[in-house]
Amino acid sequence: MGYPELLRVLGEEAAREASDLLAASARERERILAEARAAAAAARDSIAARERRDAEARRRDAEEAGALARERTLLVERRRHLAELRDEILRRLEAEAGPALDARLLPEVLADAGAGSLELEVDPGAEDEARRALLRLDPAAALRAVVRPAPSSRGGVRVRCGSGGRRELDDTLPARLERAWPELEVELAGTLFPGDRP
Repeated sequence: MGYPELLRVLGEEAAREASDLLAASARERERILAEARAAAAAARDSIAARERRDAEARRRDAEEAGALARERTLLVERRRHLAELRDEILRRLEAEAGPALDARLLPEVLADAGAGSLELEVDPGAEDEARRALLRLDPAAALRAVVRPAPSSRGGVRVRCGSGGRRELDDTLPARLERAWPELEVELAGTLFPGDRP
Protein backbone atom coordinates (compact mmCIF):
# COMPACT_ATOMS: atom_id res chain seq x y z
CA MET A 1 0.00 0.00 0.00
CA GLY A 2 1.35 3.31 -0.94
CA TYR A 3 1.43 6.52 0.91
CA PRO A 4 -1.57 8.05 -0.89
CA GLU A 5 -3.59 4.92 -0.19
CA LEU A 6 -2.60 5.04 3.49
CA LEU A 7 -3.64 8.66 3.69
CA ARG A 8 -6.97 7.84 2.11
CA VAL A 9 -7.62 4.96 4.55
CA LEU A 10 -6.54 7.12 7.50
CA GLY A 11 -8.79 9.94 6.21
CA GLU A 12 -11.73 7.53 5.90
CA GLU A 13 -11.01 6.14 9.36
CA ALA A 14 -10.77 9.68 10.80
CA ALA A 15 -14.01 10.65 9.02
CA ARG A 16 -15.78 7.54 10.36
CA GLU A 17 -14.50 8.25 13.90
CA ALA A 18 -15.54 11.89 13.58
CA SER A 19 -18.97 10.75 12.31
CA ASP A 20 -19.26 8.27 15.20
CA LEU A 21 -18.22 10.99 17.67
CA LEU A 22 -20.76 13.41 16.19
CA ALA A 23 -23.49 10.76 16.33
CA ALA A 24 -22.55 9.84 19.93
CA SER A 25 -22.51 13.51 20.97
CA ALA A 26 -25.88 14.02 19.21
CA ARG A 27 -27.29 11.06 21.15
CA GLU A 28 -25.77 12.37 24.40
CA ARG A 29 -27.20 15.80 23.69
CA GLU A 30 -30.68 14.26 23.09
CA ARG A 31 -30.38 12.22 26.30
CA ILE A 32 -29.37 15.31 28.30
CA LEU A 33 -32.18 17.34 26.74
CA ALA A 34 -34.69 14.55 27.43
CA GLU A 35 -33.54 14.37 31.06
CA ALA A 36 -33.73 18.17 31.36
CA ARG A 37 -37.22 18.19 29.82
CA ALA A 38 -38.33 15.41 32.18
CA ALA A 39 -36.83 17.20 35.18
CA ALA A 40 -38.47 20.49 34.10
CA ALA A 41 -41.82 18.73 33.59
CA ALA A 42 -41.53 17.03 37.00
CA ALA A 43 -40.61 20.34 38.64
CA ARG A 44 -43.50 22.09 36.84
CA ASP A 45 -45.93 19.32 37.89
CA SER A 46 -44.62 19.43 41.46
CA ILE A 47 -44.99 23.23 41.62
CA ALA A 48 -48.47 23.03 40.07
CA ALA A 49 -49.49 20.32 42.56
CA ARG A 50 -48.10 22.35 45.46
CA GLU A 51 -49.94 25.44 44.21
CA ARG A 52 -53.18 23.43 43.97
CA ARG A 53 -52.67 22.10 47.51
CA ASP A 54 -51.86 25.59 48.78
CA ALA A 55 -54.90 27.05 46.99
CA GLU A 56 -57.10 24.29 48.44
CA ALA A 57 -55.69 24.92 51.92
CA ARG A 58 -56.31 28.67 51.54
CA ARG A 59 -59.85 27.95 50.36
CA ARG A 60 -60.49 25.63 53.33
CA ASP A 61 -58.96 28.17 55.72
CA ALA A 62 -61.15 30.91 54.27
CA GLU A 63 -64.25 28.70 54.54
CA GLU A 64 -63.37 27.79 58.14
CA ALA A 65 -62.68 31.42 59.01
CA GLY A 66 -65.99 32.41 57.45
CA ALA A 67 -67.83 29.66 59.30
CA LEU A 68 -66.11 30.64 62.54
CA ALA A 69 -67.01 34.30 62.02
CA ARG A 70 -70.64 33.35 61.29
CA GLU A 71 -70.70 31.10 64.36
CA ARG A 72 -69.18 33.84 66.51
CA THR A 73 -71.75 36.36 65.23
CA LEU A 74 -74.54 33.89 65.88
CA LEU A 75 -73.23 33.19 69.37
CA VAL A 76 -73.01 36.91 70.17
CA GLU A 77 -76.57 37.37 68.92
CA ARG A 78 -77.82 34.42 70.98
CA ARG A 79 -76.03 35.74 74.06
CA ARG A 80 -77.67 39.14 73.48
CA HIS A 81 -81.11 37.50 73.23
CA LEU A 82 -80.50 35.50 76.40
CA ALA A 83 -79.30 38.63 78.25
CA GLU A 84 -82.45 40.48 77.15
CA LEU A 85 -84.54 37.55 78.29
CA ARG A 86 -82.75 37.53 81.64
CA ASP A 87 -83.44 41.25 82.08
CA GLU A 88 -87.11 40.69 81.25
CA ILE A 89 -87.33 37.79 83.72
CA LEU A 90 -85.80 39.98 86.42
CA ARG A 91 -88.27 42.81 85.67
CA ARG A 92 -91.18 40.39 85.93
CA LEU A 93 -89.81 38.85 89.13
CA GLU A 94 -89.40 42.25 90.73
CA ALA A 95 -93.03 43.00 89.88
CA GLU A 96 -93.92 40.08 92.18
CA ALA A 97 -91.93 41.61 95.07
CA GLY A 98 -93.66 42.64 98.25
CA PRO A 99 -94.21 41.71 101.88
CA ALA A 100 -95.95 38.43 100.96
CA LEU A 101 -92.88 37.29 99.03
CA ASP A 102 -90.58 38.37 101.86
CA ALA A 103 -92.69 36.33 104.32
CA ARG A 104 -92.34 33.26 102.07
CA LEU A 105 -88.56 33.69 101.76
CA LEU A 106 -87.84 34.44 105.44
CA PRO A 107 -88.00 30.79 106.60
CA GLU A 108 -85.31 29.84 104.06
CA VAL A 109 -82.79 32.38 105.34
CA LEU A 110 -83.68 31.93 109.01
CA ALA A 111 -82.92 28.21 108.73
CA ASP A 112 -79.35 29.06 107.69
CA ALA A 113 -78.85 32.17 109.84
CA GLY A 114 -77.95 30.46 113.10
CA ALA A 115 -78.48 31.79 116.63
CA GLY A 116 -76.35 34.96 116.49
CA SER A 117 -77.30 38.51 115.69
CA LEU A 118 -79.38 39.22 112.58
CA GLU A 119 -79.65 42.17 110.28
CA LEU A 120 -82.54 41.76 107.89
CA GLU A 121 -82.67 43.92 104.77
CA VAL A 122 -85.97 44.23 102.86
CA ASP A 123 -87.39 46.54 100.21
CA PRO A 124 -87.97 50.11 101.37
CA GLY A 125 -91.38 50.40 103.04
CA ALA A 126 -91.61 46.66 103.81
CA GLU A 127 -89.82 46.83 107.18
CA ASP A 128 -92.92 46.64 109.43
CA GLU A 129 -94.39 43.71 107.52
CA ALA A 130 -91.02 41.94 107.72
CA ARG A 131 -90.87 42.46 111.50
CA ARG A 132 -94.38 41.01 111.92
CA ALA A 133 -93.53 38.02 109.68
CA LEU A 134 -90.30 37.44 111.60
CA LEU A 135 -92.17 37.59 114.92
CA ARG A 136 -94.68 34.99 113.67
CA LEU A 137 -91.93 32.68 112.35
CA ASP A 138 -89.36 32.91 115.15
CA PRO A 139 -90.00 35.21 118.12
CA ALA A 140 -86.46 34.64 119.46
CA ALA A 141 -84.94 35.67 116.12
CA ALA A 142 -87.25 38.70 116.01
CA LEU A 143 -85.81 39.89 119.35
CA ARG A 144 -82.21 39.78 118.11
CA ALA A 145 -82.93 41.08 114.62
CA VAL A 146 -82.58 44.55 113.17
CA VAL A 147 -84.71 45.20 110.09
CA ARG A 148 -83.42 47.78 107.63
CA PRO A 149 -84.56 49.04 104.26
CA ALA A 150 -82.48 48.14 101.24
CA PRO A 151 -81.06 50.99 99.13
CA SER A 152 -83.61 50.15 96.41
CA SER A 153 -86.48 47.77 95.74
CA ARG A 154 -85.46 44.42 94.32
CA GLY A 155 -87.72 41.90 96.06
CA GLY A 156 -86.67 39.27 98.57
CA VAL A 157 -84.59 39.46 101.71
CA ARG A 158 -80.93 39.68 102.60
CA VAL A 159 -79.67 38.66 106.03
CA ARG A 160 -76.34 39.47 107.60
CA CYS A 161 -75.69 37.25 110.57
CA GLY A 162 -73.02 36.41 113.08
CA SER A 163 -70.92 38.86 115.02
CA GLY A 164 -70.31 41.94 112.92
CA GLY A 165 -72.48 40.59 110.08
CA ARG A 166 -69.67 38.36 108.84
CA ARG A 167 -71.96 36.07 106.91
CA GLU A 168 -74.48 37.18 104.33
CA LEU A 169 -77.45 35.18 103.11
CA ASP A 170 -78.82 36.77 99.97
CA ASP A 171 -82.29 35.60 99.08
CA THR A 172 -83.22 38.60 96.96
CA LEU A 173 -84.81 38.01 93.57
CA PRO A 174 -81.70 39.15 91.64
CA ALA A 175 -79.51 36.81 93.73
CA ARG A 176 -81.91 33.89 93.28
CA LEU A 177 -81.98 34.48 89.54
CA GLU A 178 -78.17 34.70 89.49
CA ARG A 179 -77.90 31.30 91.19
CA ALA A 180 -80.53 29.68 88.96
CA TRP A 181 -79.43 31.31 85.71
CA PRO A 182 -76.76 28.80 84.57
CA GLU A 183 -79.31 25.98 84.47
CA LEU A 184 -82.13 28.19 83.20
CA GLU A 185 -79.92 29.56 80.46
CA VAL A 186 -79.12 26.06 79.18
CA GLU A 187 -82.81 25.13 79.14
CA LEU A 188 -83.83 28.40 77.50
CA ALA A 189 -81.09 28.14 74.89
CA GLY A 190 -82.25 24.61 74.06
CA THR A 191 -85.81 25.84 73.66
CA LEU A 192 -84.99 29.05 71.76
CA PHE A 193 -82.18 27.66 69.61
CA PRO A 194 -83.00 23.97 69.10
CA GLY A 195 -80.57 23.61 66.17
CA ASP A 196 -77.64 24.03 68.57
CA ARG A 197 -78.19 20.77 70.39
CA PRO A 198 -75.40 18.22 69.87
